[in-house]
Amino acid sequence: MSSIAFGMRGKMQPTIPVEEAHLHIGKELFSTDWLTISEDRVKQFRWSTFANGDDADMEMCLTNPVGYENVDGFMLVSLLITAHFNNNPINSPGAFGLNYALENFRFPAPVFLEQRVKVTATLTDVRTHAKGTLITTHNVMDLEESERPVLVGDWTNLVVTDSQ
Repeated sequence: MSSIAFGMRGKMQPTIPVEEAHLHIGKELFSTDWLTISEDRVKQFRWSTFANGDDADMEMCLTNPVGYENVDGFMLVSLLITAHFNNNPINSPGAFGLNYALENFRFPAPVFLEQRVKVTATLTDVRTHAKGTLITTHNVMDLEESERPVLVGDWTNLVVTDSQ
């Protein structure tokens, strides 16, 4: 396993210029390596979102019927950033992506501490926008040894390049 979270060393596809992204609609852009959801990372996420004992009353969260070991769905969504940064082949010199929309997100199965997940992203739409190009991916986060995904959703980024 790679030392980079969701790394794909040696498996990265050739770069797809933003101007040619539309030619890849319907195609899988990438599928990551497996990533273990460690307790340390979950604690860091809770701290960074102020969902910890110093900043919020965590009694209900930490004693819920699902259990303390359940990983928050918003943490799973945040992991998409790393998956895309390390693996998405759509890129052009000077390109910069801005979050534009998250749609149809759902969490069909729970994730617990020390389980492993991976992300597969498929390009579903490319549209011109007044400030750049809207690129939408359909993202599925799978759980090792489970038939049900733990996250499914569409993420749109507004990609601005030097030429736009």
